[in-house]
Amino acid sequence: MKIIQLTEKNHSLWNKFCISSNDAWFWHTTQWMKYSIKHTPQLEGRNVSFLISDGNRVLGIFPLIVETNGMGQDKVHEFSFGGSFGVSPALSNELSHTKRNKIMRMMFDHADDIASEYNIQRMSIKSSVLSPNFCGSKFANSNWLLRYGFIDTSLNTQLLDLSNNVTILWKGMRRDLRKNIEREKQKLTVEVMDRNNADFGVFDIYREMHALAAGRVTRPLETFDVMFEWIQTGKAILFGAKYEGQFVGFFFVTVYKNGAYNGSSCRHPEFHEMSIGHYLRWEIVKWLKNHNIVYNEIGVQKYSALPYDLPSAKEINISKAKSGLGGFIVPLFRGEKYYSTEYFIKVHTQRMEDYAAKLSDMDVKK
Repeated sequence: MKIIQLTEKNHSLWNKFCISSNDAWFWHTTQWMKYSIKHTPQLEGRNVSFLISDGNRVLGIFPLIVETNGMGQDKVHEFSFGGSFGVSPALSNELSHTKRNKIMRMMFDHADDIASEYNIQRMSIKSSVLSPNFCGSKFANSNWLLRYGFIDTSLNTQLLDLSNNVTILWKGMRRDLRKNIEREKQKLTVEVMDRNNADFGVFDIYREMHALAAGRVTRPLETFDVMFEWIQTGKAILFGAKYEGQFVGFFFVTVYKNGAYNGSSCRHPEFHEMSIGHYLRWEIVKWLKNHNIVYNEIGVQKYSALPYDLPSAKEINISKAKSGLGGFIVPLFRGEKYYSTEYFIKVHTQRMEDYAAKLSDMDVKK
């Protein structure tokens, strides 16, 4: 078996494997890694991903990006994607259980070698709930990353099973959301942009509204160029809500295999009293179902503070709003592996201080 570095020359081979592997979803592709590096250029991302081959076929891939946090003596190198969690390896469907374990161990051992070469202090990765193997297993209930020296930092995320009847999906939503949607569909219309009608003019309206809604430009222009490429190649759909002929909100949804992820969204600040998001989410559900998408990941559910995750009040409220859309909760398996004892102590000391401060603040408010 041979370990091969990912280069521009084998991007096509890599992405072809992503399509075939039941472990892989869009997060494994070179397109997503390209976006992640462009998203936070200050982290100086360097792609060190690799694949394993037996000479005739690809047996597995491991997406890895080296990123740099801090400056000077505080500079820290990590395996991460845009400052957040990367994605776990994907293996060939043809491998036996024993062979899978062997290849997986080989991949993590090589990742450790790369970590030594680049003085990596932490690796942060997660599993994709939209990979066919996760969904096909009826949603695995254990974090397999722990077998490879990771600390569990899992969260939960919400899925909709679009194989259900539309009536069941509708009734599965909270009553107040259904009322909001019924009200807004009297005023709003939806415009859907996919690979068949990709229009950069419309996409640019979305980009400008994204900045307007946030009050600032939140990320490089290049990331939007990459996202438009996804629409052109059938890996994303842009849903726009219109009021009296004017766009007032957007939802950008990534689609890959039989899964979809509700990603970036924005709403014109002058229309904040309208339930544009709820209206669009229902239109998204109907469109995805009609286009043979089975699972729609709505997004992470955050209920309260955890030692490794301190959501804001806004994030918790967003989770509550998402929960009203129905579906079910599944584990989002994540893990951190530390290569530096000193860095582990530093990170966890700060986390405990922040968590204690959060608890203290909650006690005061009581």
